[in-house]
Amino acid sequence: MSGIRLQGIKKRFGRVETIHGIDLEIGEGEFVVFVGPSGCGKSTLLRLIAGLDAVTEGVLEIGGRKVNDIAPAARGVAMVFQSYALYPHMTVYENMAFGLKLAKADKAAVDAKVREAARVLELDTLLDRKPAQLSGGQRQRVAIGRAITRDPGVFLFDEPLSNLDAGLRGQMRGEIARLHARLGATMVYVTHDQTEAMTLADRIVVLRDGRVEQVGTPLELYHRPANRFVAGFIGAPPMNFLAADALDLATEGTVEIGVRPEDLREVSSGQFKGEITLVEELGEAHLIHLETLAGPIVAKLPGAATRARGSEIHLDAARERLHRFDAEGNAIFQASAS
Repeated sequence: MSGIRLQGIKKRFGRVETIHGIDLEIGEGEFVVFVGPSGCGKSTLLRLIAGLDAVTEGVLEIGGRKVNDIAPAARGVAMVFQSYALYPHMTVYENMAFGLKLAKADKAAVDAKVREAARVLELDTLLDRKPAQLSGGQRQRVAIGRAITRDPGVFLFDEPLSNLDAGLRGQMRGEIARLHARLGATMVYVTHDQTEAMTLADRIVVLRDGRVEQVGTPLELYHRPANRFVAGFIGAPPMNFLAADALDLATEGTVEIGVRPEDLREVSSGQFKGEITLVEELGEAHLIHLETLAGPIVAKLPGAATRARGSEIHLDAARERLHRFDAEGNAIFQASAS
């Protein structure tokens, strides 16, 4: 296992700076997820760690060793790409063994590593098949297996599940989590999907425009987002934001109130009231959209809907579940905040 340290990392392409002085430490054996909207710099940052792009400024260390000028193959990392990057004319076994053979590893050692990786990933019965004969999930497991055979100190995942359908994504999330528990390796994972980030990460790094907005555990980011951006990005459906001056909830410096849809409950008389504009049935719950004097709200309520579009509803939330933001969008933490 190897830890990773980034000190003042910047990346410029020509005159355009895309990564703006990032400082970050990733511990040995930690599972860290980079998350953020398209263009935030998460994949660029991963490529800098892998050595596929060169650092413009700053120091990058892996396992305590400065690697700014070290070739990708010598960094002790293995990368799993979104596109699988399998050789179509090779079998599963040959794809998984290819990197080791290029490194002129002993034939018996290659065979042992490939078969052990296949066992871990339940690919034992598929070693003679070619990629075209595999499902998307099986191909992704082969790509992960190829990385495992290199016995790296760090695994890097660049949106590995984005090509899979919803069912397979859920299955593969579980497999990657179990793999991390089994190997205990350092893993850095890039995704735009905050559900993947919440379910997989020991810590999440939220990025925007090449800068780190917040680093923390999934529940830290969910319950105590540092600013409006993180509050709106983490959580599905996203947090509601309402004008504080339209509510009897404003405190000094507060210009906006945030409340998560799942923290709202229907009441006979509450702080938030309005006309229902849309009802979405989800089975175990339903989403109610309504217009209020403070702005639009989405509430996630348990069970089937008992209210129809066009009717009035009153909602409220516990005061400790409300989030307050100042004029710059920074969180104002209250002593009673959860």
